[in-house]
Amino acid sequence: MSTPTHPRNDRPSPPAPSDFAGRRVICFESRRASEMASLIQRYGGVPVTAPTLREVPIDRNERALDFARRLAGAEFDLVILMTGVGTRALVAEAAPALEPNQGGGASDGDGGADAQGVSLLAAALSSVQIVVRGPKPAAALRELGLTRFTTVREPNTWREIVEAVSALGDLRGKRVAVQEHGAPSHELYASLAAAGAQVTPVPVYRWALPEDTAPLRQALRLMADGGAAITLFTSRAQVEHALLVAAEEGLVERLRAALARGVVASIGPVCTEALRAEGIEPDFEPEHPKMGHLVKAAAARSIEILVAKGNQGDAPLPAQSS
Repeated sequence: MSTPTHPRNDRPSPPAPSDFAGRRVICFESRRASEMASLIQRYGGVPVTAPTLREVPIDRNERALDFARRLAGAEFDLVILMTGVGTRALVAEAAPALEPNQGGGASDGDGGADAQGVSLLAAALSSVQIVVRGPKPAAALRELGLTRFTTVREPNTWREIVEAVSALGDLRGKRVAVQEHGAPSHELYASLAAAGAQVTPVPVYRWALPEDTAPLRQALRLMADGGAAITLFTSRAQVEHALLVAAEEGLVERLRAALARGVVASIGPVCTEALRAEGIEPDFEPEHPKMGHLVKAAAARSIEILVAKGNQGDAPLPAQSS
């Protein structure tokens, strides 16, 4: 039997680190950028924050006002709420339509909906079935005093939404309003319509690029040049906007090649579909589609994945933001 060989010091190689080991980690978060950077630092990484999104309110949102009037008039059977921030925005934008003597579109001096309009909207919501995509819109409903709703199971994609809605009964002829979250969910609308529902999308904000795209452009160049080998994606819009700016910079092919050599972590199926649509294969999804689970899984698996790909990644750096 042959004797196993070890490095020159005749000691076994140490196990792969269970953290980022001082390497740069690209994250595209915007609203929760500081939270994600803190998580990356906690797991021994150097966060490179490159915001890709900006939530842009819709001026004089007639569709939200119309939703409130129709809801109060018992013209909907079911409401689907996609996000917490979107639910709160919908309340702020739609409630003025129900305020007495306002004619729609009025708000209080701080830009929020009048308390009476909010109360009337909450009462109207309590009269229909409600499906929420996850805990954040559920929390927004509880702020309104509403506790009767159905929560979509993880990973909270349009497929699980359709499953949750279908479990409530026959959809034929049902009038369904959907609070959009930055962009239309065409697959969801098509599936609900195919089951016989009448779907009314209600936009409350839209996604745009940040006003300052310099950090995003710098991060994309860093990735393309091999200066950062670990990348975390948490939404479809992040993928689309990152590739849009990469195209403007002439970096798309170099970026795809760098991502193939590095670690690409996707928060869940919707994000994974967006990556694959761009020709990028993610290395893994976390057990649960949550930011904390994503960073923890990436910290535990990134070095092993880089080794398997023959990529040492960028040289470890002191653990501080770059």
